[in-house]
Amino acid sequence: MAKQTFTTGQVLLASQLTSLQQTAMLGGAASAKTASYTLVAADAGTAISMTSTSATTITVNTGLFAAGDTVQITNLGSGVSTITAGTATVNTSASLALAQYESGTLDFTSTSAAIFIKGAGAAATGGTPAGTVIFYGKNSAPTGYLKANGAAVSRSTYSDLFTAISTTFGVGDGSTTFNVPDMRGYFARGWVDDGTIDSGRSFGSTQVASALAYNRSGASNFPLSGGSDFDSTSNASGGSGTSGNIETLQFGRVRPYNVALLACIKF
Repeated sequence: MAKQTFTTGQVLLASQLTSLQQTAMLGGAASAKTASYTLVAADAGTAISMTSTSATTITVNTGLFAAGDTVQITNLGSGVSTITAGTATVNTSASLALAQYESGTLDFTSTSAAIFIKGAGAAATGGTPAGTVIFYGKNSAPTGYLKANGAAVSRSTYSDLFTAISTTFGVGDGSTTFNVPDMRGYFARGWVDDGTIDSGRSFGSTQVASALAYNRSGASNFPLSGGSDFDSTSNASGGSGTSGNIETLQFGRVRPYNVALLACIKF
């Protein structure tokens, strides 16, 4: 229901009282939007539903709302809907991005500033914390996830993710963005925080492939030191290894059978 004004001594009709009750409870019919939308003054006290299958924005401008005004926003569409500060200031302790079935309330503190209070939703209460990495069987990220491709993304739009991983995988521009991990072409390896295996390895770091030397007859396999990376197989005559003299060595990377899937990270 839209924001209403009354005069002193005015007698309210039953329909007006019902409207006030719906406004107070953030009820009533929601205004459905199928594309990006810029809030107008008449949206004060109303509920807005975003229903797009593509990414959308809801822009907030100054001079349209008064302190105490609220706008309820719910995203029913499969595309992420992001609250965007136009000429107004929008602050939040959570994320300004709403995945499908997530919702929140814009609470205006002045004519030019609002606080976005993100509520619970299916995606928010599903138990998957921001920063979780998955491998997905499609070439585009599912709702609520970003591709883990090393891209720099907004610290404010993806504030939940930024809180979770900070600048572990890159500082972005150093102020407004940060990097998601780049998992393209990489296997994940469990990090050993006590240093008993893979000593000296820092969390979130990458590692090149190491070479393996073996006797062409099939005996005496052992890894080479130095973590050298070989892009093709080569032969070397002579040399020795930890298991004794080897007449002919063959070098190559060890690659298990694998399937190319899309690495994604929850925001």
